[in-house]
Amino acid sequence: MTLVDDERERRLEVWAEVRALGDAGDLDAAAVNALRRDGLRVFFGGRGIWTDKARTADLDVEGVTVGLLHTGRSYADDLLPDGIVYHYPRTTVSGRDAQEIAATKAANELGLPLFVVVQLGSGSRRAVHLGWVEDWDDKAELFLVTFGESKPSTSPTLAEEDELPFELERPSGATKKKVLATARPGQHRFSFRVFRRYGARCAVCDVSVIGLLDAAHLRPYQENGSDDVRNGLVFCATHHRAFDKRLFGIDPVSLEVSCHADGPTRTDLGINVLSIKHLPDLPHTSALEWCWTRFASLT
Repeated sequence: MTLVDDERERRLEVWAEVRALGDAGDLDAAAVNALRRDGLRVFFGGRGIWTDKARTADLDVEGVTVGLLHTGRSYADDLLPDGIVYHYPRTTVSGRDAQEIAATKAANELGLPLFVVVQLGSGSRRAVHLGWVEDWDDKAELFLVTFGESKPSTSPTLAEEDELPFELERPSGATKKKVLATARPGQHRFSFRVFRRYGARCAVCDVSVIGLLDAAHLRPYQENGSDDVRNGLVFCATHHRAFDKRLFGIDPVSLEVSCHADGPTRTDLGINVLSIKHLPDLPHTSALEWCWTRFASLT
């Protein structure tokens, strides 16, 4: 076995020990303290990214991330039952940030799992997940981490996504239960891919603070819309809500943003982008046509 194989086996053995401490979804203070001991060292103090250089120094890299800490204070919505969209660190120590980002990428490149430690409330309780770094986006500064016992399949690239057959509706075998606020499988992956495709900026205004942005479905999931990334756009929270309420629409031919003659204007809604032609990639025409028909039905 190689050193990487040894490290992978060690981490899986640690995961078995973590699960033996109790329900990994809700660990008490004693179990949390056990996670800090030398034999496990799943996380360290309040460090967002724990690399444990001493243990991974022999892997011919600057370090490999062992654990990610998610407190929920800044990006609570990015944690879902089957994964997390994890934000790059931004501290005053830029050199350390760069090293931690590289170490998290190394976990993917070496095929090593890591531990996502989630703070539960304001106390000492923690939830722990075994995760795999599936992908990352340097522009949006996001990691896609998927939970599970085995490494997930490789995500398609941007070019590969456009070559896939477009699906506006979910496959017939998918669940058709009405979904309101309940998290669904693959939601973290859809969110990551939408930000990667369109950029971390609202499609119709200048808001670019990622904590205020949503990965929005054009044909809503509640109306059988698919998780195909071309059925998505990035909106700020305000314009996501306005779009869902059909207060504005996007012409599938001209790509211009339009409002109803007897409704709020673009100025009223704070829309200062006249079309979505500026986007690096566009949604699928079928998704825009479906939304435009729905928007026009209110006139």
